[in-house]
Amino acid sequence: MIENRPASLLADAAYGILPKLPFTLDWSAIPELIRVATLDLGGVQPITKAMAEAAGGALQDKPSDGEIELFRKRGTNFQMISIVLSCVAAGEVDGVLRVRPFAMSLIPASKREQVTTQTIDLVAELDVSAWLATEPMYAGYDPFLGGWSLYGNLPGYLDGERKGYLDEIGIVIDQFFLATELAENDEIMTTDLKMPSEQMKARYEKHRRKLFFTPFKQVEARRVWGAETPIELFVIQALAREKLFPACQMLIMDDGATFPSLYHLWNDVEFRHSDGLVTEADLFFEDERIAVFCDGGHHARAKQKAKDAVITEKLAALGIRTVRIPGDEIREDLPKAICRVKEVLAQDQPAH
Repeated sequence: MIENRPASLLADAAYGILPKLPFTLDWSAIPELIRVATLDLGGVQPITKAMAEAAGGALQDKPSDGEIELFRKRGTNFQMISIVLSCVAAGEVDGVLRVRPFAMSLIPASKREQVTTQTIDLVAELDVSAWLATEPMYAGYDPFLGGWSLYGNLPGYLDGERKGYLDEIGIVIDQFFLATELAENDEIMTTDLKMPSEQMKARYEKHRRKLFFTPFKQVEARRVWGAETPIELFVIQALAREKLFPACQMLIMDDGATFPSLYHLWNDVEFRHSDGLVTEADLFFEDERIAVFCDGGHHARAKQKAKDAVITEKLAALGIRTVRIPGDEIREDLPKAICRVKEVLAQDQPAH
């Protein structure tokens, strides 16, 4: 459960009522780089050279006879992993609610609080398309802490008027089967993510493999992308009411280029020292070149303030304006925080 919701959001009675179906997902809210990083997540993962050779042709989500034989001989087990989106309301289009993702997570299938595994024969028998057609979801899902209260299906759960928050519904959009072990000489085949340097590309790819392809040891949600804290979510929701839709977690380079971050990438010490990386903005208006930071309590410390000031100067030199919002202001006076963002958006963009 996401706690400490601002009073200005709770004042709207509709905010605490779950929407009725149908609603439509705004896929454009997921940055292209994140879509590319997750595009080939289907069927058996990770995709390896040995799998391609065993298939003797193009790989499909349904394992080929050759792949089945390969994994049967190896005795490989698989975890079924759901790709889950958390969303906010973003207005109606032709009378249908549009929802925009603000976070993406991975959740393993489980039974009695233990991660379950399947053999390749069972994987080959499962009809993933039929399962996804039932619109599975996690209710009471907190994407920041990773817990949920119920696993079910959207049509049944949203039937009739029900109190709750849309941002606590985890919508399952796809799934894949993660091998719990690889052969020592397995070569993982990857997609070119088109990062700005070989160093950054290598570190990004290393992090991506760790994030997507490390088997789960316990039942938990593993964040892939999106808002990192509830205060960011509250700002996103308030901005959406103003029809303002910034991107989440944007890496900003010293040449002004921007790239969406995989979740917690900024906490990777190696990546944080990548050549040319200035900062990661919590929210970013790409057209207006405005970076919004939702600052927790540690940003009030003198040392952190000095670091923040240096980042603001570097961004200004790139023609990027900065808005820093203290967490207390978001929780206690969210309308004031949104007004400050709108004031900067209304200003003429500086020449650069």
